[in-house]
Amino acid sequence: MSSELDTLFGNLNACYFLGKQKTTFRPFYSKLEEAANKYFQPNQSHADQDAFFNRFTRIWLDLIRKCRYFEATNVWNIALNLAFQWEQKNQSNTIHKGTPYYFLGVTAILNNELEHGFLFIHQALEEDKKALKNESPHTPAYSFVTLDYAKQEQFFRPKVEEISSYLSKRIDKYAKSRNGTLTIDQFKTKFLECTALSEEVFLFVFILFKLKLMLEIDDRLKQNVFSSLIHARLLFDICLVLEKAIEHKNPNSKPGSKLFFPAEIKFLSQKASLSIKDSVIKQLSSDFDTDFAKTIDDILGSKHPLKLSDIENDLAIAYGIRNFVAHRVEDQPVLYKNLEELSQRLLNALFFAIERLYDP
Repeated sequence: MSSELDTLFGNLNACYFLGKQKTTFRPFYSKLEEAANKYFQPNQSHADQDAFFNRFTRIWLDLIRKCRYFEATNVWNIALNLAFQWEQKNQSNTIHKGTPYYFLGVTAILNNELEHGFLFIHQALEEDKKALKNESPHTPAYSFVTLDYAKQEQFFRPKVEEISSYLSKRIDKYAKSRNGTLTIDQFKTKFLECTALSEEVFLFVFILFKLKLMLEIDDRLKQNVFSSLIHARLLFDICLVLEKAIEHKNPNSKPGSKLFFPAEIKFLSQKASLSIKDSVIKQLSSDFDTDFAKTIDDILGSKHPLKLSDIENDLAIAYGIRNFVAHRVEDQPVLYKNLEELSQRLLNALFFAIERLYDP
């Protein structure tokens, strides 16, 4: 059957590359469907199933090189439909669909459709988990969502390296401005590879992609109410990752219960010999409630009455944003006007927590 399939795809590729270079899967669909129904078998190896999907890549790669993302997406939608149709006819059997989901994700991300891209690649990961019976399989999908820049065998490694470089620059800023010693390799070992925090790692990697994209948008296009709301949510998500990273190392945390964020900050402060105590939290809470924007500006400008250290100010900003965004949907231009610095301050707090609380 493989030789028949190779002949079919050979003819398809010839029609595409020797013709007018239009996606030619549709005219071949009935033949593809017939071939797929013969090719897929019950209890078939995942390698054989992947080999079927890999035959679609030649045309897809050409479309990607030409930035024809809509047509590139259709290539994998057709491949998936063939698998779905076979599964419907053979309902006690499933096909490993990690390959088409992964490349759908790649296509979407190249087209700056981050949410779609991450959904597809995470769906590829779910396929890999089921197929390999492993919650952290060493597959391209898992390497992408955990930002594993060291793994060579992944198609989208250039994008992983791009975001890893961005993360490394952020860590370097933290180290230089806060007298830290954390490196990206240490952050990878301590946090990105922490399977107990897999959900937080998944969210953090998505945050990095989204943050980089948001900062690349012309500031003149972001001076509006909706911009304020989405910037607030992005910063809030960094706070959530920070909160969970501290909670994971806090012995006072109990399964099924949750400590309030001030308790986490005070725990970190105690472990790192900082001066954030109840009186400091009380003062910050009052100031943020009275005038959120002014308090943010005062801390950024080192004008706040509380004379805190730089890292304590970073944690104070995290506390203010975490509490404000959790309870309000409100236009606050201070957030989009200072996204670069505010995001760095929140990342400083996260890097500090990882450096001080997590073992080497």
